[in-house]
Amino acid sequence: MPHSASSEFPDAVSSPGPIWETELKLLISPDDLNRIRRHPLLTRGGRGATRKLRTIYFDTPDLDLRRRGVALRVRRDGRRWVQTIKSGGSAQGGLQRRLEVESRVSGPRPDFLAIREEGLARLFSSKQRREQLKAVFVTEISRTTCLLRPAPGTVIEACIDHGRVRAGDRVEPVCELELELKSGAVSELYRFALQLLDQISLRVGIRSKAERGYALCRNERLLPVKAHRPALRRDMSVGDAFKEIVWTTLGHMQANERGVLVTHNPEFLHQVRVSLRRLRSALGLFAKVLRGPELTSFWSEFKWLAGILGRARDWDVFMTETLPQVQRENRDDRDLAILAKQGERARSSARRRLREALVSQRYLSLMLKFCAWLAGEEWLATRKGAVRRVLHRSVPHFAAGILEHRYARVKKRGRGLKSLSVAELHRLRIAIKKLRYAAAFFSTLYDSRRTAGILAQTRRLQDILGTINDAATVPRLIKTAIDRAARGPERKPGEIVVRWSDDRARRLRPTLLTVWNRFRHVKRFW
Repeated sequence: MPHSASSEFPDAVSSPGPIWETELKLLISPDDLNRIRRHPLLTRGGRGATRKLRTIYFDTPDLDLRRRGVALRVRRDGRRWVQTIKSGGSAQGGLQRRLEVESRVSGPRPDFLAIREEGLARLFSSKQRREQLKAVFVTEISRTTCLLRPAPGTVIEACIDHGRVRAGDRVEPVCELELELKSGAVSELYRFALQLLDQISLRVGIRSKAERGYALCRNERLLPVKAHRPALRRDMSVGDAFKEIVWTTLGHMQANERGVLVTHNPEFLHQVRVSLRRLRSALGLFAKVLRGPELTSFWSEFKWLAGILGRARDWDVFMTETLPQVQRENRDDRDLAILAKQGERARSSARRRLREALVSQRYLSLMLKFCAWLAGEEWLATRKGAVRRVLHRSVPHFAAGILEHRYARVKKRGRGLKSLSVAELHRLRIAIKKLRYAAAFFSTLYDSRRTAGILAQTRRLQDILGTINDAATVPRLIKTAIDRAARGPERKPGEIVVRWSDDRARRLRPTLLTVWNRFRHVKRFW
């Protein structure tokens, strides 16, 4: 999730001392550690230097620095002690940009006299804050470093880190590759990672060592992350708005990806699916000005991923929402337990296929290629004439046109709502979803009081139509779950669930009409 530079030290950016650090973090398996150390792309200029690093992170008991987006550390590197302060910047697509200030110090404690940048010096000028600072966690890393020149004008420092983060008795292993851009285009970091991916499995990492240390320090549980709205401004160009929207949706996806891989919490899967829907919707918003073979290829691959996510999510809804409600209303029907057992097997199979997809070469390559395309702005460089002029215009006029078009599509799909078939309701649901996502993406261009009505009513309509659509998927899921060779009682619970789902969908029809009428009378904010 992006972090903004703290207003506590606004002058830090303009000070001659600080530098901007830009790096791509990639997670590797410990089993691949020796292979990546010997990889030809990393040993072309020699095997690199390996050294032991012990880094102590400091903060107050209530983690005041963390709240301000600041990391203060003192690192032992051989015989030297180096103090580093990192602040501000952003993290998107695994790419982390932070303001970094380094200075030599005499020992393992912070030296406030070494902080000469005005903004940072002001932050640490409080005697009370300085006295409260204590070591909160430590990293102990074996780092192999080599300098690479993978393309003309591009210099990358590659660091292979293996070790651990320790906060008290809690420990988390570290095994990652950091690619720091010293000169050249940001997209070259992703392209270099793609070359490594041919032989070694790499996952984009979104958490810094500091973030991992703070999570250990506070014993934070891994929790699902919901979407947040892109930070658009009315003076932004259409191209810049596109980047902000897509980087934001990618961040939402990556924030929940790990939860899908290491937990059974269905909300992580739900949020990854929502993020992919938002991403595809975002690409659709700008399709007319971005069309080309690259976008067509990405669209096809995202559709592949959406299919796998959709099947897994359908089973989650069935097994955690639909079937438990049917069981509560039919407590004496023991045959439902048979369906639950078979359904759980099908759900586990769908979840396993999803996890395999998220660690597959196909998915990892897709993410790196898409980020390289986005960061390299190839979609802008190849545009010409009127299309290029559109991308350079300010975004409000473009947004209003998109929103009006999607609003009209919803109104058209909703005509004769009372008599629409399930298939027609499904098409209406898709149109409402596209309008809702577009309204959320562009909402920060407008007064929040004006956007609230459309956002609330489209959300409610989408929820109702989603429940009706869930009922339509039940027969297919039951057909999959029940062994075709099964006889007798196994077929009875399937019929009960289908009837229950159909009844619930029918009962929602009057509510749907009521909410639809409210939506029709909400004033458009654009």
